[in-house]
Amino acid sequence: MRRIVTAAIAVALSLTGLFASPALASGTTWLVQAGSAPAGPPIGGGNRFYPAAIAIHPGDSVAFTPIGAHTITFNRPPGPIFALLGPSGGTTVNAKTDVVHSGLIGAGPPPQPAFTVSFASTLPAGRYHFICSLHVGMNEDIDVLPMSQALPKTQAQYDAIAQGEIARDLDTLADLAAKANKRDEDGPIVLAGAGDKRVSNLRFFPATITVGVGQTVTFLKTKDPTEPHTVTFGTENPDPFIQLLPSGGNTFPNATGTANSGLLVTHRQYRFYQLAGVLPPAVATYKVTFTAAGTYRYICEIHDEIGMVGTVVVK
Repeated sequence: MRRIVTAAIAVALSLTGLFASPALASGTTWLVQAGSAPAGPPIGGGNRFYPAAIAIHPGDSVAFTPIGAHTITFNRPPGPIFALLGPSGGTTVNAKTDVVHSGLIGAGPPPQPAFTVSFASTLPAGRYHFICSLHVGMNEDIDVLPMSQALPKTQAQYDAIAQGEIARDLDTLADLAAKANKRDEDGPIVLAGAGDKRVSNLRFFPATITVGVGQTVTFLKTKDPTEPHTVTFGTENPDPFIQLLPSGGNTFPNATGTANSGLLVTHRQYRFYQLAGVLPPAVATYKVTFTAAGTYRYICEIHDEIGMVGTVVVK
């Protein structure tokens, strides 16, 4: 869970090099990109499949290349998100009831290997719906057409669609970051992430905020619907599960030396992650009152390794 998004998201694979040339024969391996990221320092990216839908024949395969941490999941296994970080099921779809689940992929240094799903030559025609178990709304529809029916597009045509979708999402990513940096709101407010249903900037906005002794800073995750976050002051707990539990209260500095929001998620994310009875109810806002002058660094314990850190200066 701690590495839901890692430094791998920082490097976008070459869009022209990622996709192969068109291939239409039976037994074709089709290429789909899972996630997107701009070139340069790791700041976030798109939480979508590119392209979002393809049509194939029975006997074909689909290779999903991850940009950042994702899962490739058909018929999601039951259980909370923590139980889904390892693979389960197989890698071949023989029937609509089969389970194919990659577990967490794309979380290491780039480039990351593709996860390939095979579709049996005897597979009934129909739509096969894949998801990423980490990101709400990240879906891929794979239409398996009868061998007697011609496929509507070549790989090259899907490549062009994917590149257009990626360019649009990365433009949106930059626009949302710019708007988050220009916010002018009443009171000390920090955004924990800035995104929409397709993209996420894994940063605090503003990265540094200055307040007076006795003031309260409100941290909002409500502007980033697809990524979970934490706001954590003090020593990072080495246990990835304990990191997601609130601790230390709502004042800092304090006797415990920490103030941790625990997992910040929307209600939709909470349900999607199947966390009822596992973690406290969904919370997307965290308030911290500062009791002494100083400079206090904090992190998102899920995304700190790619630079999601912030500072509160108290005068």
